[in-house]
Amino acid sequence: MAPLMTPLSVQFTPEQQAWLDRRTRGGLLSRSSVIRLIVAEAMEREQLSAQALQRQRLHGQR
Repeated sequence: MAPLMTPLSVQFTPEQQAWLDRRTRGGLLSRSSVIRLIVAEAMEREQLSAQALQRQRLHGQR
């Protein structure tokens, strides 16, 4: 795992916090762990989208 940066302070609505808490797998994961997993997944999706767009441009498609 890459080194971790300093903590961030983030405010959530009650609905967002409840959604996040449902993803902690019954307390097996911390909220911070869940947030890191969500960010990692978003980064991966962004990278895959960029790669697909680049392939389309190389093939002259839109």
